[in-house]
Amino acid sequence: MKKRFSSVLALALCCSLAACAPASSTSSGTSSEGESSVAETSEESKGKIGIICGTVSYSEEEYRAAEYWKNKLGEDRVVIQTYPDNFMKEQETTISNMLSLVSDPDIKAVVFCQGVPGCAAAIAKAKEKRPDVLYIDGGPGEDPATIASTADIVIDMDTYQNATDMVDRAKEMGAETIIYYCFPRLLGYEKVSGAKILAEERAKELGIEFIPVTYPDPQSDAGTAGCQQFCREDIPKQLEKYGDTCAFWDLNAVSSVAVIKTLEEEGRGIYMNSSQSSPFNGYPEAFNISVPDDKKGDSAWMVEELQKHCAEMGNTGRFSVRATPNVVNCMNTGVVYAQYFIEGKTDGKVDMEALREAYAEVCNQSVDEVSFSTYTSIDGTESYDNYALILSPWAML
Repeated sequence: MKKRFSSVLALALCCSLAACAPASSTSSGTSSEGESSVAETSEESKGKIGIICGTVSYSEEEYRAAEYWKNKLGEDRVVIQTYPDNFMKEQETTISNMLSLVSDPDIKAVVFCQGVPGCAAAIAKAKEKRPDVLYIDGGPGEDPATIASTADIVIDMDTYQNATDMVDRAKEMGAETIIYYCFPRLLGYEKVSGAKILAEERAKELGIEFIPVTYPDPQSDAGTAGCQQFCREDIPKQLEKYGDTCAFWDLNAVSSVAVIKTLEEEGRGIYMNSSQSSPFNGYPEAFNISVPDDKKGDSAWMVEELQKHCAEMGNTGRFSVRATPNVVNCMNTGVVYAQYFIEGKTDGKVDMEALREAYAEVCNQSVDEVSFSTYTSIDGTESYDNYALILSPWAML
């Protein structure tokens, strides 16, 4: 594997939003601290990277990660734009914000993370004006066929592998039943519906009862409050019916805090992972853990705090999470790859070998160690060579 750049920035895992758990992380949550390096803009680099992410109110984790890159590479190298909180009803705003970003002739790459509905349309419009720009969609919320044909590079959680992993995790934690919270809009996405099928099949193999439950879409009139209130009221009923070995799996960022908080208050039940596969999603708010400014994005610190809290509350082994944030991993990998592209160190816009190297840099692992593959549909009929799938290791809390 040839070297893609001559200088790298050594970056401690415990100090940066650009870090990802090292390969030695285990399901017990322990990890070996090490140095993580990410590509540093060389003197030869020309051009800016645009990042489109959620607002602080919708997804602070995303925005702080974008801020990290702006602070690290410089305000003259990174420009941040946001998508609206109510993105389902304001897709024109998403498009407008993208067009505003690429109106700067110095923008050479755009990382859209997470790629909410409207991302594909925004990229399509932007390409009409700036076809020279590299467009990366991280954490897409649109069908693979739609976004893979629009974005140059797509980086996503390996949803299919994660589906079976979630059921295996539930079994490991003693679950006999899984309550699967979702809503029709999400199930309209092929990768979500396909993952659900795989999860159901795996649950059947392991003798776990898999029960889909429809809860309110936060983008509907019910809003965030309606979604969270449903979880608060439904979880006690499910626990009463299925007992302590009932596990819960929710699929939206705003529901996780309600699910986690209710399960802690109930003192029983199982929770395998936050909806966004991140120790910063739902857990800090539910457990009332304040995150100091110097610890924001420090996944290793956050996992340790969550483990301490669970031990104090007698909940060790009832909760778990992916050890590092999936969406942030997508963003970081996208930014590193964008730097490769701007420096002329990729084979055109789509160079999956270079993208894998970028992910290895972010994770401080060798290219052979990282969980990295390309997308193939559940029925095997569709595959996209520009669509990368990644996964973080587990941490037991």
